[in-house]
Amino acid sequence: MHTMGCIAIVAATALSSITAADLVIDEANGLVLDITATAGTGSSTAYFVIDFSYTGGDGWAFAYNFDGDATAHEAFLAFGNIGLSYTFDDYGEWGIFANNFAWTGDSGDVYNYWAHSIATPDGSGVVNWSDAMSSVDTTVLTDGFLSGWYNGFNDDFSAIVPTLPLTTVPAPGAIALLAMGLCHARRCR
Repeated sequence: MHTMGCIAIVAATALSSITAADLVIDEANGLVLDITATAGTGSSTAYFVIDFSYTGGDGWAFAYNFDGDATAHEAFLAFGNIGLSYTFDDYGEWGIFANNFAWTGDSGDVYNYWAHSIATPDGSGVVNWSDAMSSVDTTVLTDGFLSGWYNGFNDDFSAIVPTLPLTTVPAPGAIALLAMGLCHARRCR
């Protein structure tokens, strides 16, 4: 029974090294999006990065869990329940557009429009961004979707992509070895 208990601990530890909410950016190097906060419920997850570097702040990553159909606007409204300040302009049939964001001590410049980029990272380490060409209420979310925001544009009015806040997650094999070592040390006592 002792051996089975150690095997169960090793397996659980290895599987828990990357949680369901992690968006893998570079699988080979164990880089995942460093999620600041999560809102919503459901089996699908979309990710949002808001980069405040234009105003001297940090970049923050958020995860939004949902089922069925969801939009970026719905996600931002849900993030409001966990402390993200999101203001927007509603242009009726033209759509809803983000006006400004604030999180903890970071706030954007309301007079400098927010550029919106989108991507669906595949874990290769390369994020292929494209300019979002839709309003937030028509930006449809899918599982693994990444929405990036930067407070400003390039000179040609193309979107400036945000810097991704990343963290390293140890490889499951390394965690399993550590857990086995702990089990062995416990057995030797």
